[in-house]
Amino acid sequence: MRAPAKSFQICLFFSFSLSAGSSFAQRPIDELIAAERVFIRQAAERGQKLAFLEHLAESGIVFKPDAINGKQFWNLTTETSPSFQLRKNAFADVSSNGFVGYTTGSWELFRKQRTETPDASGQYVTIWEKRPDGRFWITLDLTIKHESFSDGDVKKAKNTLPIQDNNKKRYSAADAAMNFLRSGMGNKALGDAYARFSAPGVRLLREGLPPIIGKNAVVDQTRDYTSMRFPIRLGLLESSDMAYFWNPCEYINSDEGREKGNCLHIWKLRKKNWYIVLGVFARVENNTPPVLKLVDPRKIRSN
Repeated sequence: MRAPAKSFQICLFFSFSLSAGSSFAQRPIDELIAAERVFIRQAAERGQKLAFLEHLAESGIVFKPDAINGKQFWNLTTETSPSFQLRKNAFADVSSNGFVGYTTGSWELFRKQRTETPDASGQYVTIWEKRPDGRFWITLDLTIKHESFSDGDVKKAKNTLPIQDNNKKRYSAADAAMNFLRSGMGNKALGDAYARFSAPGVRLLREGLPPIIGKNAVVDQTRDYTSMRFPIRLGLLESSDMAYFWNPCEYINSDEGREKGNCLHIWKLRKKNWYIVLGVFARVENNTPPVLKLVDPRKIRSN
């Protein structure tokens, strides 16, 4: 099924072509993990507002529920008392040149510091960029909600992709991303798109569910979803062998009807091909109140 003949806009934030030959005192993955640990500690001890303001890049994006500038959002947010977020990392990865990485795991929100029961819980994905000051900053943060569950309920992901690819020939992730979007609109639906483009150990985050791990499980969970339309805007960042793109998305499901939300996919390049290693569908609730339609009684026929 072909995508509609509709124009679309790609917002290309940054594209790094720097050499991976630079030396670092510390491995980039260690720097990334250290940056997240500081953020996690501040969010748990001093509140999430302060933590985000200290770690978000100036152009960093958060979703409330639509994509907005994170620093502007938190600067305008008034809290009578801090809200504390406790995050637990499950996985982290960084591009081969060390400039872009991501972290993911679980979160719990407490309105009062460390009560027994959290007010909300779910999963998070954070995109980090190393800026000219040599520090990793948050460039995107997206979360989904679900009930609390045991760590034992989550299947562990296995890294089955080949070793790193420095992408010296500069294979672009944009083509793979566009083909994935088009494939999700076809007769075989979203499950076919994930079957074609997912890595074996892909991780999928969906509202209300623990992480779905593994290509077969992801395909099974998405086979009944069909994309309603090709997005008219999306954000794309590519750095060496890692890329991500996000876009507003809308799917129809035979059991659940139409669902809107924000979609995020992280891609890795291996042997000339780009594969999805993480996908997120963060549902946006429809809060539009029902409208009572007024009917002229004279137009109603009596039986």
